[in-house]
Amino acid sequence: MVIQKYFDETKRVIDRYSATHFVIDANLNFDVRPGDQGYLKGVIYFADHSSFHFKEFLDAIEETLDKLMYVYHYQDSKNQMIFRYDNSLHKPHLPFLEHKHLPEQIIEIPAPTLAEVLEEIFTNQGWT
Repeated sequence: MVIQKYFDETKRVIDRYSATHFVIDANLNFDVRPGDQGYLKGVIYFADHSSFHFKEFLDAIEETLDKLMYVYHYQDSKNQMIFRYDNSLHKPHLPFLEHKHLPEQIIEIPAPTLAEVLEEIFTNQGWT
């Protein structure tokens, strides 16, 4: 099953980062749904009191995985957004679907993987 394989790999990625002293807790929920679909939701809490919240809704077609919905939201200790990736529809309408929110702008960018976003957080914080 493609969804379960993806969930297993995601858990390995989260476990690898959680083994560092920069992560103080990680909560993950994996939900395999009928029709080879899945929903992933979680939050990672860091030692500097920042946190990373994420959600993905996935659909597997044969051996291909389609990320129908994703949100990767990183915030500081005061719950202020540092950055956010998502493919949500916006009002007013954006001319692109996949994008990244920064404090002062929204830019078009292809969907990153969860591992890429964690690497971005660790690199930006100097935790590598």
